[in-house]
Amino acid sequence: MGLYKTSKVEDERITNIKNKIYAEIYILVSVICSISFVVKYFIYGIGIEVVATELIILILSGSYYLYRSTKLGIYSAEVEMHDSKSKWPQKKKNLYFGVALGIGIALVFGINSAVQYAEGVRQSISYFFLTAAVSLMIYLPFFLIILVVGHDVIKKRSDKAINKILDDDESGDDDEKY
Repeated sequence: MGLYKTSKVEDERITNIKNKIYAEIYILVSVICSISFVVKYFIYGIGIEVVATELIILILSGSYYLYRSTKLGIYSAEVEMHDSKSKWPQKKKNLYFGVALGIGIALVFGINSAVQYAEGVRQSISYFFLTAAVSLMIYLPFFLIILVVGHDVIKKRSDKAINKILDDDESGDDDEKY
């Protein structure tokens, strides 16, 4: 009957401001973890045990946000808003970013291999092209699958979540009077 149940009436403005503050906190924590990751990398050197905490925080917080935004259908709405405002759709940006990231990593690894391990110009050129080509074959498909295919899968799941939410809302309106 609900005689003793008190309804919580919340001001929408206050709720939106709280959500903005939480979003700012999330960004702040991500920036602090990223800075800590970079500083530890340069001070203590490369090693997963040195930066494990920062990596766990960054990966888990990003994964949780992606999971929740997909389940609530927010991801699709964000993509649609982005695509309506931008000249380039999100899928095209992900494709270009994946290709650029794959080529960039291949070039960095190729240059690093040529500078550190080669003896002479001929061997440097050989090491550069060999390492860059192999890195390109490994990282380019990886980033394309993660960024482009991952985006499509997540968007489809988010669309399904929106359709399910809308179907549930429509089925609950059976006893309403018009």
